[in-house]
Amino acid sequence: MDKNKSAVRTDHELIGKIYESATNPGDWLALVEAITQWTQPEITADGQEVFHSPEVIEALTAHLERATRNNDYIHILEDQRDTLNTIYNNMPWPLLMVDEHMHVIDANAAARQLLHAETPVQISASGALYFQDTKLKAALKRVLTLEGGRDTQILSSSHSNLSLLCIPLAKSDSTGEIARLRAVIWVVSNDNKVIPSTEVLQEVFGLTFAEARLLSLLCREGSLSECANQLKVSVHTVRSQLKSIMSKTNTSSQVKLVSQAMGHSFLQNATQKALSISGQEQRVVLPDGRILSWYEYGSPQGRPVLSLEGLGGWLPDHNLYEAWYRENNLRVINIIRPGYGVSTLKRGIEFVDFADDIVFLCQHLNCQQPVMAAYCCGGTYALCAAAKYPDLFERLGVLGTTVPIKYWELDKLDLMHSLFLRIHRASPKIFSMFMRLAMRGMHRDPDKSYANIAKAYNGRDAEILQDPLVQKRAIEQQKERRYQGTDILIREYQLLQRPWNVDLSRIKTPTWVWHGEDDPTISIDSARATAAAIPNARFKAIPKQGRFIAHDVWTEFLAEVLGVSL
Repeated sequence: MDKNKSAVRTDHELIGKIYESATNPGDWLALVEAITQWTQPEITADGQEVFHSPEVIEALTAHLERATRNNDYIHILEDQRDTLNTIYNNMPWPLLMVDEHMHVIDANAAARQLLHAETPVQISASGALYFQDTKLKAALKRVLTLEGGRDTQILSSSHSNLSLLCIPLAKSDSTGEIARLRAVIWVVSNDNKVIPSTEVLQEVFGLTFAEARLLSLLCREGSLSECANQLKVSVHTVRSQLKSIMSKTNTSSQVKLVSQAMGHSFLQNATQKALSISGQEQRVVLPDGRILSWYEYGSPQGRPVLSLEGLGGWLPDHNLYEAWYRENNLRVINIIRPGYGVSTLKRGIEFVDFADDIVFLCQHLNCQQPVMAAYCCGGTYALCAAAKYPDLFERLGVLGTTVPIKYWELDKLDLMHSLFLRIHRASPKIFSMFMRLAMRGMHRDPDKSYANIAKAYNGRDAEILQDPLVQKRAIEQQKERRYQGTDILIREYQLLQRPWNVDLSRIKTPTWVWHGEDDPTISIDSARATAAAIPNARFKAIPKQGRFIAHDVWTEFLAEVLGVSL
């Protein structure tokens, strides 16, 4: 026992790296190298392997747990900040953060769009606020100097239809710009109302077209007589329609009615902004109540092609091939696996279990025997589905696919995955905690993390990872895929270390297996052995291509699988 305690004490450098990674997880590769070295057995003089005892492993695990808890606290603060920033930047109403000198510390996109040279309040290039109404300026100064107290105040302009909702803030003792912040200001303008459309009001409240048109106009004008004038009908007619609208919306006053309608319009506007980031994401409720999502590209009425992404939700980047899909009349349906994006994670799911979700989606989309083209870990799911349901796909293509563990050539693994595997085999618990730190490092400092990952690759793989545009798009896509956290990434990596529990010889679908000759993770011979287990599979080795082969040859691969000419 004393020897074990001594071993822990002498590993102070490793323990230091553990706690350093808790505050700076972007340097996680140095930590994984240190843990891997520590977890390897020592070789005695007579050639015997001596592993660390369970007590020593438990001591290291305790340090990782404490470091992870420290990182949890930092992560909570960062997530709170990111959440507030997301709300702030996507808010459809103008919002300003100002100091006591009326200088804008920050402003959301809506504020910068509204407050230009022709508006009563303007933001200069230097960030200073200028007012056409001197009384409004003086009133804001009183708020910022706390002359008006600490209560929320509404300031209205006598020269324009603009008002300011001001929330004074306590001074922060922190350093930086946050210490200058004195108030958050909402800018409310009749010219900047988010007016609900007629179509939305009809759909949400079940109104007739005439009723919805009146309510939309009422939200803009606020006066029934003005609405009647613009609609060229009598006030009696609009009052009769208003009574019907209030009955359908279960409101008791015109003020409540307009407030309810504007609230729905606000949500509609915010939702549209959020969806514009994600593209054409669609969802369906599965029979067990889970959500399954997918993205569609190309021609809506084109030949259906299912696609599955790689481990972590990166590649292929279908946005790059939108025009090519349309030119070839393809409807590409990129299925988001459980745990990624908004697709519900299913605990205990195996690779083969996802086949039932694919079958349901095909029925939902009325896709009879579609083509399946998958990359990396997505290929594992596709092969398992084809083995479970031999008639599910018309054609099947897997590009750079992961392979059953029995075919892995572990001595040919790249440095990073070799280290991962060694840690996992030494202690799955240590591996899980380390991966949590690593994924947070990817989230906090993706540039440094990609630079670290690039060190583990050579040739074309290193070139792809070092491309700034590739990095930018990869970070954006993986951020969307990690919407529910990183549990699924850890789970999939652990699943890859176990048998798939399917018989690949049951695959009857015409199958294409393409693989890079320089793949440093799944060797070319591993891929060749997997293809040999599939009846009549067409195998093709691609020279000078590695793990990220999908970046370079996706359209050529898809054309081969589909039987179309480029």
